Amino acid sequence: MRPELELISEWIRPGTRVLDLGCGDGALLAYLHERRQVSGYGLEIDSANIVKCIRAGVNVIHADLEVGLEDFGDSNFDYVIMTQTLQAVRHTER
Repeated sequence: MRPELELISEWIRPGTRVLDLGCGDGALLAYLHERRQVSGYGLEIDSANIVKCIRAGVNVIHADLEVGLEDFGDSNFDYVIMTQTLQAVRHTER
């Protein structure tokens, strides 16, 4: 287990809805689903990581964060997580 997964999970209330921006291989969402019974989605741009998410049973949407999050309404999620992604985003104002 990656130590940051446990640290992040301590901040998330059980049974909540989570959006993971730049979810990578989906490890965090899978961990939160198992340990905190959360539901949610991951957004990912890399095709190889999307395949990993699907294989892990993680709900994933192919999306480019540079375009924005217009497909999601306000209050759709209780938590929005962005780990190891912010440094790769060029247009943070969106």
